Amino acid sequence: MKYLGIQQIQIQSRYWLQAGRNFVYPPRCSLCGISQICSGSNCGLQIERIAPEVEHSCDLCGAPVGPHLDTSAGCSYCQNERFLFTRAIALGKYQGALRQLILNLKQNHGAYLGGSLGGLLYYRNQETFEKLAPDLIIPVPLHWTARLLRSHNPASIIAEALSHRLQAKYFGNILAKRKRTPAQTSLTLSNRRKNLRNVFSIRRCKQIVGQKILLVDDVMTTGSTANAATRALLDAGASEVNVAVVARAPGV
Repeated sequence: MKYLGIQQIQIQSRYWLQAGRNFVYPPRCSLCGISQICSGSNCGLQIERIAPEVEHSCDLCGAPVGPHLDTSAGCSYCQNERFLFTRAIALGKYQGALRQLILNLKQNHGAYLGGSLGGLLYYRNQETFEKLAPDLIIPVPLHWTARLLRSHNPASIIAEALSHRLQAKYFGNILAKRKRTPAQTSLTLSNRRKNLRNVFSIRRCKQIVGQKILLVDDVMTTGSTANAATRALLDAGASEVNVAVVARAPGV
C-alpha cells in the first residue's frame, strides 16, 4: 500500500510537471507550428505549401490525371491493373515538402510527424472519408525483422490518427507481413507483383468478416502492396477495402 501511494504521487508529479511545461512552452503542431495540439484544420494556411491540392485524380487509384478524363475504369497508371480495393485516397503528390516530411517520418526520430500528416490527410478528404464510413482502420504492416530496425511503423501512426478523427476502430495487428521482401522501388512492375505474392496473412479473421476496411500506408507507388494486402483482407471476409495514403507516387 505504501508503495502504491508513492507511485501515485510520482505519477501526479509528472502530470503537473508536464502541465507546467505546456503552460510555459505550449505544444506546437509539427507541421504548422500553431500553439496547442493542432486539429488539422489549423494547418489550412499551410496545407497548400506542404501538399498542393491535386485538381483531378483517378477515381480508382488516386493518381493525378488531366482534366475531363473519365477515370471510372481507371487511368493510364492503373487501367491494366486488377486492383481489388474500391478506391485510393491521397493527401497529395510525393514531391517537394510532402516528400521530405515522409522521408523524415520514416526515420527513427520522425515518429512525431505521423499524427500531423494523418490529420492533414483527413482534413483534405473529410467528406470522402465520412461517405466511406469504414468500420475498421488497418495499417499496412512491416515484417517483424524491419520492426527491429525501426522505432515505429509510419503507417500505424497515420492509421491511428485517422481512427481518432473518424471514430472507427483501429486494429494494428490483424494484418501481418509474414515474409521479408526486397524494397518495391528496386524492382520492375512485374517483379513487384511477384515480390508480394502471398506475403500478407490475417490474424483473428472473425473480427473483419463483413467489415468495411480503410487500409492505410504512407506512400502508394504502383499499388502492388495495397492490392496484395487487400486480397488478404477480402479473402478473410472483409466486405470492402479502400486505401488511404499520405502521398501518391505513380511511376516511381
